[in-house]
Amino acid sequence: MTLRWLALGGGIIACLLIGLGAGEQWINPFAAHDPMSATILWELRLPRLLTAFAIGGLLALAGVWFQVLLGNPLAEPYVLGVAGSASAGAVTGLMLIPASPWAMSAGAFAGAWIGIVAVMAFAHLGAGRMLLAGVVLAAFWSAVLALLLALLPEQGLYRAFAWMMGDLSHSELPVPLLLLVWAGALLCGLLLSRSLDLLLLGERHAEALGVEVKQLRSRLLWLASAVTAIAVTAAGTIGFVGLVIPHLMRLIFGSLHRAVLPASAIGGGLLLALADAAARSVIAPAELPVGVLTAMIGVPLFLFLLLRRN
Repeated sequence: MTLRWLALGGGIIACLLIGLGAGEQWINPFAAHDPMSATILWELRLPRLLTAFAIGGLLALAGVWFQVLLGNPLAEPYVLGVAGSASAGAVTGLMLIPASPWAMSAGAFAGAWIGIVAVMAFAHLGAGRMLLAGVVLAAFWSAVLALLLALLPEQGLYRAFAWMMGDLSHSELPVPLLLLVWAGALLCGLLLSRSLDLLLLGERHAEALGVEVKQLRSRLLWLASAVTAIAVTAAGTIGFVGLVIPHLMRLIFGSLHRAVLPASAIGGGLLLALADAAARSVIAPAELPVGVLTAMIGVPLFLFLLLRRN
């Protein structure tokens, strides 16, 4: 187990070097002595690297919580329609205040919470029906989004589509705030880790062992939804991080959440940071949407995990 944690720590160092060096032009972080290179490294690439790490970690944590909450290993942060409502809110903000750099972020945050409140109305029906309600709501938000995109002026379409495919280049949330949310979310998860382990045994067993299941489910739903809302607000829709990373970390570190949660918080951050470095480098000076790369990485990795599990 110690070797696995050391390997994860080594991944952080490698990710830091790759994320700082990658871009339109490779810059060696140890040899950047001229002012221009230093500015690019520490004022442009480092904040974006930390943003990607925090958002990837938040998505992975939300994936762990949703999989336990819904009792479904295929659950992920966007399964309850939060991404669709956030996208609809972001496009609405872009339509109403096209000149404001904060319009899409504010709209996405408001839209995400509208979607969360809508799902909360079905929380008392149980995990299965709540999941079904989330799928139906996701379809509804997709229809609303299609209508808004049809009404959006042509000059705003590129910005809207870039945000919907994942865009870290225009994140408006401060990096210290994202890192603070990442640390706070991980701490909350660790405090609930024993209860999560017991919930995996089944609701009756968990209640017999002293877990207040309804209260735990309510906390998980609020926590996972809030984390998802912040991640979507900061970077748009980025898929597969919250689906693949929890599976991979359970395979490596076992099923106990005191190990799975920190490993997922780090592993999700590493995956998104490396995907963003590739997005900035593959067709430089242009950029690929980071959500496209996470899907290209996540799909074959998830299929491999399924085959490995069988």
